[in-house]
Amino acid sequence: MALNSLPFSVRELACRQPSGWVDAKSLAANVAKTFNIPLGAKYVVFSSTSNFYVMAGGAAAVPGDVTDGTASELNPSMLMIEAYTTIGVISPAASVVTASYYI
Repeated sequence: MALNSLPFSVRELACRQPSGWVDAKSLAANVAKTFNIPLGAKYVVFSSTSNFYVMAGGAAAVPGDVTDGTASELNPSMLMIEAYTTIGVISPAASVVTASYYI
């Protein structure tokens, strides 16, 4: 599959074209998995059946009290990922997370 371009205006982003590359991870509660980012991808749009946490370039964890800036991010809608090769993902409940990639 080919990666599609992400729109650059807010209006186009609200009505983006379908991605040419979508991966999915079926997560058991509190079990981390890793997305491998396709070569050339610059952006990822996430969707999930429940709350989830991500860590670009590392292993995600469901955070407790984290005050040093290293907590995994809760429910990001989109990330710029061109500096990374993997995205760690975890959920406190069983869920499915999808990652739609764009250039």
